[in-house]
Amino acid sequence: MASSISQIKQMVNQIGQQATSTAGQLSQLSTNLEKNIAAVNSAIGGTSSGEDKTMIAAFQQASKAVKDASASLQAAANAAKDWVSKA
Repeated sequence: MASSISQIKQMVNQIGQQATSTAGQLSQLSTNLEKNIAAVNSAIGGTSSGEDKTMIAAFQQASKAVKDASASLQAAANAAKDWVSKA
C-alpha cells in the first residue's frame, strides 16, 4: 500500500513539475505575443480594410487565453505540490 502511495506521489510531483514548466513557457509566449501586438499595430495599424484590427484583436484574445492557461497550470502545480507534501 505504501508503495502505491509513493508511486502516486511521484507521479503527481512529476505532473506538477511539468505544469510549472509549461506555465512558464506559456507566460513567455504571452509576453512575446504582447510585444508583437504592439509591433504589428505600429507597423500596419489604421489600414483602411480594418483587417489590422481583426488580427490585433485575435492576437489579444490569444494572449489572454495563454495567460489564463498559464495561471491554471500554475494553480494545478501548486495543488499537486501541496498534496504531495501532505500525503
